[in-house]
Amino acid sequence: MRAVLAWKETIRDQCVYDLAFKPDGSQLIIAAGLRVLVYDVADGAIIQPLKGHKDIVYCVAYAKDGKRFASGSADKSIIIWTSKLEGILKYTHNDSIQCVAYNPVTHQLASCSTGDFGLWSPERDVLIKRWPRPLKWEYFRSLLPDVSITMCPTCFKMFHSEDYELLVLQHNCCPYCRRPIDEPN
Repeated sequence: MRAVLAWKETIRDQCVYDLAFKPDGSQLIIAAGLRVLVYDVADGAIIQPLKGHKDIVYCVAYAKDGKRFASGSADKSIIIWTSKLEGILKYTHNDSIQCVAYNPVTHQLASCSTGDFGLWSPERDVLIKRWPRPLKWEYFRSLLPDVSITMCPTCFKMFHSEDYELLVLQHNCCPYCRRPIDEPN
């Protein structure tokens, strides 16, 4: 089987972070820069650029019924859009939104930020549950035996100091993420 390119669009001066098909396959939504772009899949024509976020849009997701979709942004907000491309609801988190996903059965929306995640009910316009951040690594460090440990500044993995220093001297990189030690983050 050979793939044939149906259409191609170049988006200049902005990064594409996510995309999703409408469940019936007729539209494609794209998270690009500060906008959500809605395309007609048949011919690649842009239907409408949606503006509503004040910072980079990182994620998009369609509900199974195709009647709404959600977009999440670095502005800490989630916008629910209708099939008529109107923003109807706005939810917020404490940090930048990283991911949104609809439950295919209940149409509830799950979202996560860099600091927490929540479950939303668009029908009732309420937050069902928000989970807090996990415990900080310092808490876990206090549970370790009284040994010298070191943490990689890039991947945040913890190692016995002597093992870490030996591996860094041998390979000049973190044994887990392989980032060179003298390379800036």
